[in-house]
Amino acid sequence: MTESLKEPEAGDGQPETGGAETGGAERFRSLLVPVDLTAISDRVLGRVALLPLADGARVTLLHVVPGNLPVRAQDRAERDARRALADEARHLAKALPRGVDVEPVVKIGSSAAEIAGCATSTGAELIVMGRGGGRALRDTFLGSTAERVIRRGQLPVLAVRLAPRAVYSRPAVALDLEQGSTDALALMLRLIPTPRPRATVIHAFDTPYRGVAYPSLSEEDAEEWRSELERTATQQIAKLLAASLAQAKVRPADAPPWKTHVRCGSARRVIEKAVKKAESDLLVLGTHGYSGVAHVFLGTVAGDVLRQVACDVLVVPARPRAEEPE
Repeated sequence: MTESLKEPEAGDGQPETGGAETGGAERFRSLLVPVDLTAISDRVLGRVALLPLADGARVTLLHVVPGNLPVRAQDRAERDARRALADEARHLAKALPRGVDVEPVVKIGSSAAEIAGCATSTGAELIVMGRGGGRALRDTFLGSTAERVIRRGQLPVLAVRLAPRAVYSRPAVALDLEQGSTDALALMLRLIPTPRPRATVIHAFDTPYRGVAYPSLSEEDAEEWRSELERTATQQIAKLLAASLAQAKVRPADAPPWKTHVRCGSARRVIEKAVKKAESDLLVLGTHGYSGVAHVFLGTVAGDVLRQVACDVLVVPARPRAEEPE
């Protein structure tokens, strides 16, 4: 289960793993990588090998043996998992820069709970894990371990679906212009080293009375209102982009060329169409904090988008902000 680490060859446009310039953005110092030791794990580990890691960074490989197995079966499964995970750790270490520590960890219990606990104990900045595809909706993401981890909303989660062959080259970020947007943009800048490729910035808006019959409001009124909303959103996006560069400590000269995609309509459809048109290999989604992340998979836009787009998805929870004094 280590073939994906060998796919990129010299001349494929791949930078030296972990050694690419990040344009001022801080490299990752601690990653948590849950693996299930199936073929999906190959893709996850291959993507980890392409992420910008700091000198002395720690990558924790975690496998969770189900806690509801019979005792004897559980013991055998744990022994098998330790051997397999140690092998994966050796292969991954060879693909990473010297000085990066790869630590295999096997736990027994509930996957989501053990992942959350390990993320806390290791001080992980990012969780990188697999995302299924090609099966029925309820089997690919809905109810999966990845969804349960994202629901907890404690850390950003990079859900890997594509076979990795190079650093992300066609990123897209969907913004709702709320609290989590700057955090999402800043993390995307950390994830992609320089020279950064063009990034598609997606925003969907709706008119308050679309689909409602108000006889006194003409189509000209509606169009004027749509144009005003589009102008306002475009101005807000420009401010968010500048704020995200400052937050990520990235110079404007090292920013990606932004392509802004602002459309009136359903957020789900606008995002899906923009991602498909741009042939994006990464979609970044921000959320509104813990309650927002938990709610996002109960039939809302982000949950629908996650289950539909074909690319990798980075879900970034908004950091809790201190309450404003009254």
